[in-house]
Amino acid sequence: MSSENSQIFPVKTSNANNQGRLVVPSNEIYPEEILEQRSGLNLRDFISTLARHKTLLIGFTLATLLFSIIVTLLMDPVYRASSTLQIERNAKKVVNIDMLSAQESRSDKDFYETQRQLIQSRALARRVINQLDLEKNVASSGIISRLKSLLGLGDNSSKNNPSVIETIFLENLSVTPVSNSQLVQINYESTDPKLAADIANAVTKTFVRMNLERRFDTASYSKEFLTSSISKTKKDLEDSEKRLNEYATKYGIIQGVEGEGSNTHSLKKMAEELITAGKERIEAESAYEQSKQTLNDENATSVRILKDPYIQSLKKTLARLEANSQEILKTHSPRSSKARRIRKQIDEVRSQINIESYAIKSALKSEFFAAQQKESMVKKQLELLKKETLEIQGKTIKYNTLLREVQSNRDLYKNLLGQLKQVNIAGNVNSNNISIIDKAGIPYKKFKPNFKTNIAFGLLLGLLLGMAAAFLREFMDDSVKNPDELEKLTGLPVLGMLPAQASQSPSSVALQTYNEPKSPLAEAIRSLRTSLRFSTQEGAPKSTFITSSAAGEGKSTVAINLATAYAQSGNKILLIDADLRNPSLHKLFKLENYSGLTNYLAGGGSSSDIYRPTMIKNLDVITSGPIPPDPVELLSGKRMGTLLSNASADFDYIIIDGPPVLGLADALVISGLCDATILTIEAGKTRKVTLMKTLKRLERAHSNIVGLLFTRVNSSVDSDYHEDYHYPYSGDNDKTESINSPVVTPLKLHRRA
Repeated sequence: MSSENSQIFPVKTSNANNQGRLVVPSNEIYPEEILEQRSGLNLRDFISTLARHKTLLIGFTLATLLFSIIVTLLMDPVYRASSTLQIERNAKKVVNIDMLSAQESRSDKDFYETQRQLIQSRALARRVINQLDLEKNVASSGIISRLKSLLGLGDNSSKNNPSVIETIFLENLSVTPVSNSQLVQINYESTDPKLAADIANAVTKTFVRMNLERRFDTASYSKEFLTSSISKTKKDLEDSEKRLNEYATKYGIIQGVEGEGSNTHSLKKMAEELITAGKERIEAESAYEQSKQTLNDENATSVRILKDPYIQSLKKTLARLEANSQEILKTHSPRSSKARRIRKQIDEVRSQINIESYAIKSALKSEFFAAQQKESMVKKQLELLKKETLEIQGKTIKYNTLLREVQSNRDLYKNLLGQLKQVNIAGNVNSNNISIIDKAGIPYKKFKPNFKTNIAFGLLLGLLLGMAAAFLREFMDDSVKNPDELEKLTGLPVLGMLPAQASQSPSSVALQTYNEPKSPLAEAIRSLRTSLRFSTQEGAPKSTFITSSAAGEGKSTVAINLATAYAQSGNKILLIDADLRNPSLHKLFKLENYSGLTNYLAGGGSSSDIYRPTMIKNLDVITSGPIPPDPVELLSGKRMGTLLSNASADFDYIIIDGPPVLGLADALVISGLCDATILTIEAGKTRKVTLMKTLKRLERAHSNIVGLLFTRVNSSVDSDYHEDYHYPYSGDNDKTESINSPVVTPLKLHRRA
């Protein structure tokens, strides 16, 4: 038992006899595999739920089946006529014109879906209706007419509404592609078989004709479009040519003579001349600088001067004279006439060299300045040429733009002329990608209604609705339905299950253990008796109180049959009717009720005076007696405890049939005086909330609840649980069974730990 249930239902005793009693063993005797099989929703639970609500399931099934039969019989026979078309992906093309088959760029799936929608278009339906004058036939065709009336479409204004007629027409028209082929079936359904065939053939022919018209319209539109485009393009070409000529004339541009190429060549040549002038200027400047250094420094020499032939001759003469002067000075005095004469010659030669060097330097200077001027002039010319080239390039760009525009318009014009020629050729060719394969014949076998299909559908729908209703009711049902659910909810052991007794009187059910000792109910009661032996450590409780949450849950039946089972085993049993508000034992045993428990509790006589024997051996009964005005007051008195003490001495076991717990305090008083309390729960009726309220009230009254008893269990519905609590009764005479005889421990005796 869970800790929560342990707190709600602690083991408490009300007298000394209850001390040390083992009410709830801590160990579960179920095998683990059985617990796993019982957990969750499985096939057995599914079948069990349907069996509990079989009336609802059967009702829904029969009602839906009957409805489908009635509808099928009321429906007019409908006939279907079918014609067959071949729709090719592409027609045989005479010319390659993309505009005539725009859908070729789409996938085959899109193409054939488009064809199907075209067949079922309102435009086609309108043409066929007008062609065959179908307004009256379609508007009054069998089941359609009745449906129109139900939908409010049967008035005169609706009949004359073309949209309504077209809708009805299209509802009866269907298109079925033949798989893995280019074939398409066109089907029409009508209550008139000849009309169905006529319409199917009319739809086929109209669709072929409309396809040709669409292709012709496409060609006409293409021709109109191309003609308009050619006219506009021609005007654009003329305008562009005019602009090109005007621009070339204005700027003096002659295609192939003046252009970007010639200016680029001149610019390149002028750049090369500038480089040459620069080099010349640098060389002249270098020579001039060297010549200036020669004037300032006698040791400095200029390349130009050194290479001059005349200066080289003078320098040779100077060298010779200087050599002669050295020879003369060896023999003559520097003041001698010979020495002076040679020195004068040397000075003359040097003066001549200087004069010639100066002349060369002047020439170099002139060359330098001339080179500078030339370089400057070339630079200016280059800049002018660059400017002119840039201007020409700008003009050329504009010119080329106008030229490309002319070429583009000319190409477009030629292309449009070619397409117009192809359209003119294609317009004269009647090519079609749709052909009629089979015409529709008059059908002689009705297409619907299909009686077998409708009946099967109605049966299936009824079963589904019935199952849905059953599971909805099961979901909404708050009652306790099986022992596992009961033990999980309360934490208390289920002592047994009593099968439901159909079509039997209350007295026969109450005395069934006596009258039919081998019946399922008698076997279940004996199993309960066996379970009670193990409910406490001392064995079966001396006094057992049988109660329920509310009236009508079988507590009196349980009390009588349990007392009978004890009596049949050779024990002296006292059965007390403590339900002082609605007593029933005297009726079931057919005894007078003029004196009983109320008389004794009110102070009249001794306990033995109210013992009344029954036809069952070893079983005495205390009836309720007259119904008192305040039963709780009587039951709360000391004489009730005295009665139980005296009866314990006179009898082996005492069984008390008490009132229900909820709404009354009687049961709480009695349960506190008894050694054990058994709470009966009617399967599928006692609500969980009601059960928990009952257990809380008994717990607050310190009742010793030894277990729960499931009553009125449908064995066919809960067969799996019924097997757990059903034990074949063995032996010919159960009356010889002793309370101390060995028995088999019931499978489901204790709750889970």
